[in-house]
Amino acid sequence: MIKVKWKLMFLALPYALGAVVCKLILFYLIEFQGIVELSDIALLVSAGVFLLGFMLAGVMADYKESERIPGEIATAIESLEETCTNLATKTNYDLNFVRKGTYDLATSIHDWFLEKISDSEVFERMTRFNLVINELDRIGAAATILGRLFNEMSILRRIVTRAGVISRTGFLATGYALLETLIVVIFAILMIVKFKHIIAAVVVTFFITLVYVYMYKLISDIDDPFEYGEQEGSAEVPLFPLTEYIERVEKRINAAHIDA
Repeated sequence: MIKVKWKLMFLALPYALGAVVCKLILFYLIEFQGIVELSDIALLVSAGVFLLGFMLAGVMADYKESERIPGEIATAIESLEETCTNLATKTNYDLNFVRKGTYDLATSIHDWFLEKISDSEVFERMTRFNLVINELDRIGAAATILGRLFNEMSILRRIVTRAGVISRTGFLATGYALLETLIVVIFAILMIVKFKHIIAAVVVTFFITLVYVYMYKLISDIDDPFEYGEQEGSAEVPLFPLTEYIERVEKRINAAHIDA
């Protein structure tokens, strides 16, 4: 948890330290003291803060929606399991066949989040769950209940599709272009700002660069809240509702084997 918490800070530190090194080189080696006052760039820094706030507000809207998705997926699958097991109980059908179907469905979606399987494969595995529904239909389950199962599968597909769209769609590429340009401009201007003392130059250069780079990386990280692969960030939506459901259904399957 601590490593994740400070990950972005460690990624932004080299840029801030690099800016300080550049400033020191200009100050001591080239003996360049600067040509503009810090107050002269206040408006530019304020514009950068406004743009950071705009970008952050935009990506946070999708992030707040994404926080609900793992719980909605777990709820939908558990609802499928309960409905199917009730039908199986009434028709004296194998409960573990149903539970294994929902277990495979949940683990497939979990593996998809972790980028272990592709988009097409996760939807193919979701379609396989229709075999469970068709089997319940064959043994005489009520048509109204079967219709509800197909409706719940449709809801589940919609949620998974929405998660994929959020993950693959970036927020305003033109906004990122402007923000990147602004960061470069602010860095360049910091190099020509005149300070009364070198300590002030180091502190101001370090913290302004750190804040802008950190916020840029934070916005980029939040923009894809389902990035769990090798490039996993530090602001990903937790998947514990789905993993906890997988543990629950696994216990029910194992308990049935013990009772048998």
